[in-house]
Amino acid sequence: MAITLDGSDNKIAIGANATGSAYLRLYEDTDNGTNYVDIIAPASITSNRTLTLPDATGTIITTASTFAGTGPAFSVYPNADQTGLTSGTFTKVAFINEYFDTANCFDSTTNYRFTPTTAGYYQLNFSAYVTASNIATMEPFIYKNGSSFSSGQYLMAASSTTAAILSASNILYLNGSTDYVEFYVFSTTTAGTYTIKTGAQYTYASGALIRSA
Repeated sequence: MAITLDGSDNKIAIGANATGSAYLRLYEDTDNGTNYVDIIAPASITSNRTLTLPDATGTIITTASTFAGTGPAFSVYPNADQTGLTSGTFTKVAFINEYFDTANCFDSTTNYRFTPTTAGYYQLNFSAYVTASNIATMEPFIYKNGSSFSSGQYLMAASSTTAAILSASNILYLNGSTDYVEFYVFSTTTAGTYTIKTGAQYTYASGALIRSA
């Protein structure tokens, strides 16, 4: 392997050999150890390639980096109706079934909450189908760390007081370690109890990283 300095062509050439491609090795601060990063050319190249750096300060990302598009994402729904819920109380939706949970950050067994391991800004979506004999009020809530963060709205047919679709969405910052999100329903009814219906097309929650911290 040879290094060639070519001032006329403004380049530093690192030659390869029959056992491996050329590479540039960069070591860490010696106070921290002797680890290094290798920048290596492909073993076989069909033609000359050029990597051009942008005129900007920043950090180079790789396929192993976490950023919007590669961060945690989930989509969940319940597997059964939640019945006999007391009027005037907040009820957490038990999201037991998962369409997907890319980073295993959603607890669908015990706490029914999303605790992402990557800090950043998350789009959260929530929908619930609620029924009761005579609904007076209802609201969906997105909770952060055990407290209400945002509410939403509900849709009910003009001729009905027995069923409604609730929905809420927002963008939340989550610190990637201790912050978590849960989904609640609040309803009052003259019948004394209400039900959160199953059905993945009506009652569900989803979320994804849309901007890194």
